[in-house]
Amino acid sequence: MSDTIMQAGIQGVQGGLDQFGRASSQIASSFASSATNSNQSLVDSLVEIKQAQRSVEVSAKVISVSDSLIGSLLDELA
Repeated sequence: MSDTIMQAGIQGVQGGLDQFGRASSQIASSFASSATNSNQSLVDSLVEIKQAQRSVEVSAKVISVSDSLIGSLLDELA
Protein backbone atom coordinates (compact mmCIF):
# COMPACT_ATOMS: atom_id res chain seq x y z
CA MET A 1 0.00 0.00 0.00
CA SER A 2 2.74 2.48 0.92
CA ASP A 3 4.45 1.64 -2.38
CA THR A 4 1.30 2.75 -4.21
CA ILE A 5 1.18 5.97 -2.20
CA MET A 6 4.85 6.65 -2.91
CA GLN A 7 4.31 5.98 -6.63
CA ALA A 8 1.36 8.40 -6.68
CA GLY A 9 3.53 11.07 -5.08
CA ILE A 10 6.32 10.54 -7.60
CA GLN A 11 3.87 10.68 -10.50
CA GLY A 12 2.42 13.89 -9.05
CA VAL A 13 5.85 15.51 -8.91
CA GLN A 14 6.58 14.42 -12.48
CA GLY A 15 3.23 15.76 -13.64
CA GLY A 16 3.84 19.09 -11.92
CA LEU A 17 7.26 19.40 -13.50
CA ASP A 18 5.80 18.60 -16.93
CA GLN A 19 3.10 21.24 -16.40
CA PHE A 20 5.78 23.74 -15.38
CA GLY A 21 7.77 22.98 -18.53
CA ARG A 22 4.75 23.49 -20.78
CA ALA A 23 3.84 26.79 -19.10
CA SER A 24 7.44 28.00 -19.35
CA SER A 25 7.46 27.24 -23.06
CA GLN A 26 4.20 29.15 -23.48
CA ILE A 27 5.71 32.17 -21.72
CA ALA A 28 8.78 32.06 -23.94
CA SER A 29 6.65 31.86 -27.07
CA SER A 30 4.39 34.71 -25.91
CA PHE A 31 7.45 36.97 -25.69
CA ALA A 32 8.45 35.91 -29.20
CA SER A 33 5.03 36.76 -30.66
CA SER A 34 3.46 40.16 -30.90
CA ALA A 35 -0.13 38.91 -30.66
CA THR A 36 -2.60 41.16 -28.90
CA ASN A 37 -3.74 38.35 -26.60
CA SER A 38 -0.18 37.63 -25.44
CA ASN A 39 -0.87 39.38 -22.12
CA GLN A 40 -3.72 37.00 -21.38
CA SER A 41 -1.58 34.09 -22.49
CA LEU A 42 1.16 35.26 -20.14
CA VAL A 43 -1.27 35.50 -17.23
CA ASP A 44 -2.66 32.04 -18.00
CA SER A 45 0.85 30.61 -18.12
CA LEU A 46 1.81 32.22 -14.82
CA VAL A 47 -1.30 30.77 -13.20
CA GLU A 48 -0.37 27.37 -14.63
CA ILE A 49 3.13 27.69 -13.16
CA LYS A 50 1.63 28.43 -9.74
CA GLN A 51 -0.64 25.38 -10.10
CA ALA A 52 2.36 23.27 -11.04
CA GLN A 53 4.22 24.52 -7.97
CA ARG A 54 1.32 23.55 -5.71
CA SER A 55 1.06 20.16 -7.37
CA VAL A 56 4.74 19.46 -6.75
CA GLU A 57 4.46 20.66 -3.13
CA VAL A 58 1.47 18.45 -2.39
CA SER A 59 3.03 15.46 -4.12
CA ALA A 60 6.26 15.96 -2.15
CA LYS A 61 4.18 15.91 1.03
CA VAL A 62 2.59 12.63 -0.09
CA ILE A 63 6.08 11.19 -0.60
CA SER A 64 7.14 12.41 2.84
CA VAL A 65 4.11 10.86 4.53
CA SER A 66 4.66 7.60 2.68
CA ASP A 67 8.29 7.58 3.80
CA SER A 68 7.21 8.13 7.40
CA LEU A 69 4.69 5.31 7.09
CA ILE A 70 7.34 2.94 5.78
CA GLY A 71 9.66 3.98 8.62
CA SER A 72 6.96 3.35 11.21
CA LEU A 73 6.18 -0.06 9.74
CA LEU A 74 9.87 -1.01 9.79
CA ASP A 75 10.15 0.14 13.41
CA GLU A 76 7.20 -2.07 14.35
CA LEU A 77 8.77 -5.07 12.65
CA ALA A 78 12.15 -4.56 14.35
